[in-house]
Amino acid sequence: MEYTLKKLGSIKSIKLPKRKFIGRDIDEKKNTQGKKRRRKKKLHILRKIFVALLGIGLLCMFLGLGMIKGILDSTPPLTSFHFGPTAFATRIVDRNGNLMDTLVKEGSNRESVKYKDIPENLVNAFVAIEDERFWEHSGVDLKSIGRAIYGVLKSDTSRGGGSTITQQLVKNAVFDSALHEKGLEKYVRKLQEQYIALQYETQAEMSKKEIKEQIITDYLNVINLGANTLGVKVAARRYFDKDLKDLTISECAVIASITKNPTRNNPITHPDENQKRQRQTLKNMLALNYITEEEYEEAINDDVYNRIKNIEIKSENVVSVYTYFTESVIDQLQEDLVKRLGYSQSLANNLLYSGGLRVETTMDPDIQKIVDTEVNRDANYKVKKYSIDYRLSIRHQDDTQTHYSQVDVQNYHVNVLKNKKYDGLFASKDSAQQFVNSFKDSVLKDGDSVAAETLNFFLEPQCSFVMVNHNTGEVVALSGGRGEKTVSRSLNRATVTKRQPGSTFKVLSAFAPALELYNKTLATTYYDSEYVYKNKNINKTFKNWYSSGYLGFQNIRAGIVYSLNIIAVRCLMETVTPEVGIRYAKRLGITSLDEAEDANPAAALGGLTYGVTNYELTSAFAAIANEGNYRKPILYTRVYDHYGKVILDNTKNPITRVMSKENAYLLTSAMADSMVGGKAFSSPTMNITPTSTRAHFKGMSLAGKSGTTTNNNDVWFVGYSPFYTAGVWGGCDENQSLQDTKTKVNNGGTSFHKDIWRKIMQTVHTSLKDTKFEKPAAIIQRKVCRKSGLLSTQGCEHDLRGDCTYTEYFIDGTQPRTRCNIHTSIGTINMPKKYIDQISDDTNYITPNFDVVPILPDDANVAPTSNIIIAPTSVNAPH
Repeated sequence: MEYTLKKLGSIKSIKLPKRKFIGRDIDEKKNTQGKKRRRKKKLHILRKIFVALLGIGLLCMFLGLGMIKGILDSTPPLTSFHFGPTAFATRIVDRNGNLMDTLVKEGSNRESVKYKDIPENLVNAFVAIEDERFWEHSGVDLKSIGRAIYGVLKSDTSRGGGSTITQQLVKNAVFDSALHEKGLEKYVRKLQEQYIALQYETQAEMSKKEIKEQIITDYLNVINLGANTLGVKVAARRYFDKDLKDLTISECAVIASITKNPTRNNPITHPDENQKRQRQTLKNMLALNYITEEEYEEAINDDVYNRIKNIEIKSENVVSVYTYFTESVIDQLQEDLVKRLGYSQSLANNLLYSGGLRVETTMDPDIQKIVDTEVNRDANYKVKKYSIDYRLSIRHQDDTQTHYSQVDVQNYHVNVLKNKKYDGLFASKDSAQQFVNSFKDSVLKDGDSVAAETLNFFLEPQCSFVMVNHNTGEVVALSGGRGEKTVSRSLNRATVTKRQPGSTFKVLSAFAPALELYNKTLATTYYDSEYVYKNKNINKTFKNWYSSGYLGFQNIRAGIVYSLNIIAVRCLMETVTPEVGIRYAKRLGITSLDEAEDANPAAALGGLTYGVTNYELTSAFAAIANEGNYRKPILYTRVYDHYGKVILDNTKNPITRVMSKENAYLLTSAMADSMVGGKAFSSPTMNITPTSTRAHFKGMSLAGKSGTTTNNNDVWFVGYSPFYTAGVWGGCDENQSLQDTKTKVNNGGTSFHKDIWRKIMQTVHTSLKDTKFEKPAAIIQRKVCRKSGLLSTQGCEHDLRGDCTYTEYFIDGTQPRTRCNIHTSIGTINMPKKYIDQISDDTNYITPNFDVVPILPDDANVAPTSNIIIAPTSVNAPH
């Protein structure tokens, strides 16, 4: 069909397609438009996805940058770090500078060294194996990181790690070696580590060379080199017994090969593993031209590992157990750090064990060796017994436990074995072990098991010894016990154990204050007789140390020479007073006194609540030897911190004058007499001799005082020469009698301590010239009566027991100015009425709380109106 279209002005004929073709075109057009729309829609979706991904990417980037910035911002500032070592071993040296002991706690067994003192080969060995581009990079080495990643992929760890030496130093100093990291912590730390390393190496204050030298120095001072050996200086001595400067190339490589894994690469416990890395270190050193081919071959062929094992054993033994002297130094240092420098106890302890201090002690190694030899010489003791410290824990079938202590052991011996004489001492280790087995069998039942058991043996009798240079207060030698010392911080019987001082205390609490504070003299007399003390709480009778009898009037000199108990008690009670006596002893450095409990007559005889230490008792007598000047005993002279600064200085040990030099000389004179032979002025039936003669030796001026406590539980001797004061104590740890007066059991006797004192002092003084005890200019002499203390008369010379006169020393002004009023012209004695009437109402110490009732000795057992006539003796008292 044709359609005609007409238009104004013309007519044209157009042939149109049939209807079916027109419909197909429309469909095609629609399809094309649909495809375009779908394509456009897809592009729109893709655009949205791209934008979303871009947004997410940017968000992640910003979040990542934010996280990184947060991590970096949370890194403490560089100025808050100390990259060098902060914990060092403390070195204890003797007075000659020789190393005595090293105080170490975990993480502090190091000693620092300066860069100029580190061998070049050692620096090169560490650089070669740990960070070969160390001198070139700026703290982080991208090449090393890439190399490390490649090495991991190829399973070739010999190529080294990605951390530079600077990063390792930061890790050690800032992140505590990063030992306990988990998950994300590791990556956070790594990023902060790199950031700090970059900061540190780009400081403007130092040149690159200076920074690098400082870094490698700090690194070599802090690194862990196995078995609590920190820093290369300690490692050189520990593994090779050498100073750093003496290390060979192969030895440098051994030390450098430890640090990557200090346990696995320890050259002692794992020499094969260390050798693998050592060979790689040497190979790297050769490749970097740090060593020549010849040096490499020599080092590779060096049998270095056979030189290590014996050194380790020696090093371990040197510092395994602290000596008694070192432990005493530790105690004094801790006290001084707290009291003098204001440290807390914990800070003082940290400084002492990890502050890298150098402590210069007063110990004289030659004298200390003499002391240790004699204290531990078995021949110096009459018997050798053992005490035990036994602990047992038993686990029962129901999983409960029973614990047994020393008390249970003793009860078993007494109550089960029915040994009433058991005193805790055994004749041998075998007999002690048999007893322990018997006790264990008695408490173990069916189904029981031993949960824990400890048994320690201790030699008995025990002994402690202290020697002081009294001119300076310096303790030159000290022994805290007899027998091998097997553990550190064990019982120190010289400085810690407090025991009753016996008659040594007469000088300190009674006679010294009587002379110094009350103008008494060595000629001042007191009446020797049984003495009864009563008050509301005490009813005690005092007697002399010897078996029986009394000496009547005796002076202070005789009280010291013959250790007369009653003279000391009367001097304390009638002149000094117990309160003053205790306070005076405290001025002499005795810190363990209780002013309330100890203020009684027993203080004159050393009957104290807590007792005293040998350390303080010896130092008290040192004040007398030092002309009345007390110096606190010191165990060290100077303490230097890690940087060489003096933080404690004892070189100017202050003096406290506790008595005049004249009174000190008078006491010295009396104690010198106590060390030589003679017999007390007495009746023929009495035979009282000086108590300290066994400690005497010829060739040196000596003075001293002995002491023995009730039932011979403790024996003492403290004495001095012009050079040294020394004190010795003997006894058993559990206070057993050394020579039981009832059972007659001998656990060492009562004289071995004086033998030890004599042998030590005689050896120490072998090469010293006797300078004598210097007599002050104010000391004068007068001939006096022993019984009255007054100027002698003809009657004193004619005493029927012998010449009762002698020449005594006095401080000018204190000498007697009147004649004896006791002796008659024919030598008899007019007994003062107060003693005959048994009344002491003219004493200088009277309170309403007690009465003093004297029971008269032979000098006065006659009628009140009669003179005393006693047969003469042919032996005169010593002058």
